[in-house]
Amino acid sequence: MTQHDVLFRINTGDHKGTTYRYILAVENGAKMWGTTPLFRPPPSMIKEKIVMVIAIREKNISRGGAVELRMVQQIIDELSIIADETDVTLQGLDYQERPILIDHEGFALTTIVNEAMRSPEYRVAVTCWGLYE
Repeated sequence: MTQHDVLFRINTGDHKGTTYRYILAVENGAKMWGTTPLFRPPPSMIKEKIVMVIAIREKNISRGGAVELRMVQQIIDELSIIADETDVTLQGLDYQERPILIDHEGFALTTIVNEAMRSPEYRVAVTCWGLYE
């Protein structure tokens, strides 16, 4: 049993060998992960669009507002490091490793407030571009 849903591995540069593991958010019983095959004529290297939403609250355990906000900032900082690299591999829900680039448009932070849960849940949406090898 793995403790993560997606894994980013940096293959070159100052952070070579660093891995970042994240749990995906769940919506209506399904993990928030999707891939869309694309066809773009050369010289484009983009093979597919990958959209995922990373959950800040792991296994629905509340850690308190200040701690979760620090985790949000830590994850956004880590994603910024990954986005700055040019040789990154992503292993997703399908366990397939693929070279990717993270979309530089930024990350979307969403706060979910549910009546059943007293504290908010934070999620970070990320768009990646799968590349041809």
